[in-house]
Amino acid sequence: MAADLSKKLYVGNSADWEKNLNQKRFTDKKLEVKVIERGIILPAQKTDGTWKGGVCDNDFNFIAGFTRTDPVSKKRGERFATVESSYTIDRKELAQLDEDVIFGGSLIGHFGHFMLECWSRLYFVIKFSELPLKVLFLTTSHGGYQSWFDDFFRLMGIDKERIVYVDKPIQCRSIIVPEQSAYTPVSFAKEFLIPYQTIKAHVVPNNHKKLYLTRTEFEADDSIGVHCYNEKYFEDFFVARGFEAISPEKFSVDEQISLIMGADEIAATIGTLTHWAMFCKPDTKFVMLNRTDSHISSYQCMINEAFSVKNFYVVDISRNFMHANRTVGVIMLGSNKYWKKFVADYFGEKIEEDDDALYFEEALDKYINFWCRKYSSTKNLDLYVSSFKNMCHKIVALESEAIKKRPILTYQTHVARKGWNSWISENQISNSLEQNDIQAIKINFSAHKVFYSVYFDKTWSEEVISPNMAGTTGQSKPITGIKMRLDEEGAKKFDILYRVHKFDGSWSAWAKNGEAIYSHGQKLNAVQIKLENKSPA
Repeated sequence: MAADLSKKLYVGNSADWEKNLNQKRFTDKKLEVKVIERGIILPAQKTDGTWKGGVCDNDFNFIAGFTRTDPVSKKRGERFATVESSYTIDRKELAQLDEDVIFGGSLIGHFGHFMLECWSRLYFVIKFSELPLKVLFLTTSHGGYQSWFDDFFRLMGIDKERIVYVDKPIQCRSIIVPEQSAYTPVSFAKEFLIPYQTIKAHVVPNNHKKLYLTRTEFEADDSIGVHCYNEKYFEDFFVARGFEAISPEKFSVDEQISLIMGADEIAATIGTLTHWAMFCKPDTKFVMLNRTDSHISSYQCMINEAFSVKNFYVVDISRNFMHANRTVGVIMLGSNKYWKKFVADYFGEKIEEDDDALYFEEALDKYINFWCRKYSSTKNLDLYVSSFKNMCHKIVALESEAIKKRPILTYQTHVARKGWNSWISENQISNSLEQNDIQAIKINFSAHKVFYSVYFDKTWSEEVISPNMAGTTGQSKPITGIKMRLDEEGAKKFDILYRVHKFDGSWSAWAKNGEAIYSHGQKLNAVQIKLENKSPA
């Protein structure tokens, strides 16, 4: 795998990704199966961020629950939702079940964790399907029991009548305890694959060939879910190139698996959505978009190894400039240098520097608003203040760097029934696309003169020199065209590019250096201007 990784990783921390992807997690160890006579199963109870309960012997000595610590290497994953110790109760509280049962494991009520981590004892139930024993499960985080637990078990051939979700202490005649087949994301045995292979055998692949799995319509819980902003740009980008946007949560479990099994190409942000690679065809191309530039998903690296996912790409699309937590945080996505390089290699296209500007402007307001609501409490005050200081330092540094190179071109527009907008710097959008038509514009560039004219009343205005106004105010005369150019010296150094947004919802093509843009009678509600350095002769 190592030789090919340079063609798969479009990330800043490629060395860390390569190290994680090249780590071998497969173990050929023989899994143990214990039988606990007069065994007890205690419901999981949360204590200090972890859980207690699970299978105990008759003296309440802990036997099994759920752990990410490999018993051989002693390497440990995170402790989220682990059940690694027991507790005692009055024996009078014990319900008696005079049957031999199988311990099915501990179930996490989070879709991605459930699919990846909670089936590691079920190879035994599937391999010995002739044993008509009840299968007992614990439930832990994210709301405990979820109805889709039963959907997956049905596809594994486990009858619902056999399943018991333990909600009270139970003592059984005996408890069969298969060893975990995986200690995520540290190691896995060959038995780990059995539940997935069984499910695939019960599902017919769909014929949708190119999928973009989107979160744009997914409603995350304010307290525990990750909130991503500006994903609509990526969804629309892939859709424009023949992908079908799918919101998986709107489909049944069977339908979701069917869609994944039939696809030739899939793209999604890293997390639960990329865990679906477990059900892909061996040659499916999977574009995995990383939400935070510092995070390496060990879980996804394990999936790629265990399920022989070869045709994958990892692409950083983070535009976070404040504190970001990949699982429960507030995430800003966007078009960056890694994404542009990926698009050039994968699609053979060159992306304009500001191709997501229209999306980004709208997402930015929502991102900042939610980030502040989430973190501005007294409890998070230090984080809140430090993140805003960090953001301000970055802005100052960027402005300082820009000023050293040259002065910034700025402009403002006059909008019907609103008046003059604030001055903005080059490459920004001059007006909200939901607001009224533009009637006038002013441009300022201290390094050189800018000459510009606007079209209204079926004629071009007289060409004005920056920073004077072109157009009218208070006369209800919307602009339907624009052109601009730099003075002779400026034109030797820069191209001035500009485009307009029309009331029909479309952007014009970029024009430059005095070329006229006509909107063919459509009123304009936004202008965008930028300068590009000319290459030396």
